[in-house]
Amino acid sequence: MTPLPQRRLKEIRSLAHRKYRDRYGETIVEGVRAVEAALDAGAELRTLLVSESAQSRLEERFRIPEDRVYVVSERDMRTVSAVETSQGVLAVAGVRRAAPETLASMQRVVLLDGVSDPGNAGAIIRTAAWFGVEAVVTAPDSVDVYHPKAVRASMGGVWDVEHVETSDPVGMLADLAARGFAVYGADLEGIPVDDWTPALPSVLVLGSEAHGISRNVRHRIAERVLIPGRVHRGEKPGARGVESLNAAVAAGILLHAWARTG
Repeated sequence: MTPLPQRRLKEIRSLAHRKYRDRYGETIVEGVRAVEAALDAGAELRTLLVSESAQSRLEERFRIPEDRVYVVSERDMRTVSAVETSQGVLAVAGVRRAAPETLASMQRVVLLDGVSDPGNAGAIIRTAAWFGVEAVVTAPDSVDVYHPKAVRASMGGVWDVEHVETSDPVGMLADLAARGFAVYGADLEGIPVDDWTPALPSVLVLGSEAHGISRNVRHRIAERVLIPGRVHRGEKPGARGVESLNAAVAAGILLHAWARTG
């Protein structure tokens, strides 16, 4: 292993910001399990950083060419790490974005509409990958799925689904509907999830916790789906301060029901 050039270290630090992830086409993958998951999924790992203290136990663990592996000081690792306690390994991976046209051949597509928290987005992607969703689409007001925190929360799921960005989610949904896709959305005014009989191919739209699905996108949804709580069953609410489910939890319930189709 060789020392890392300071110019490359500066580039890696900059990947915490979206504009530099877009400029370099790279993101950060941090932690032993996350790096192994990326390798197993065929992600393109361009650089692997190993801290001096972790070198002896990690140098033989990862299948990556030696000329891409660098030993860095504990101080330098702290400057690029986004976690409180680093495991001493961090990789830089090339991002993968698919063209919108690829969605036409898929069966299950998730659209994130206003999901701005990277931890929630990553957890949704992890769950989507588990249940066989083929692609996750992000609308302009959703977080970048390659945000380092989202990558970390996805636990490797970000490499198991295709990712498509769209500047026009309404137009995309109209196009998919014209191709025979059913368009569903999580909504407090929908039918109970137990009564939902989703068809394939289909798109499931997930909105933000605070505002739900945006108004324009709502107009393109053919059927809305509700996850009933106690209040929806006419029972006394268990906690007055709870207005909605966490976005990732709601996604898991809906994705489980969706996966039973087909």
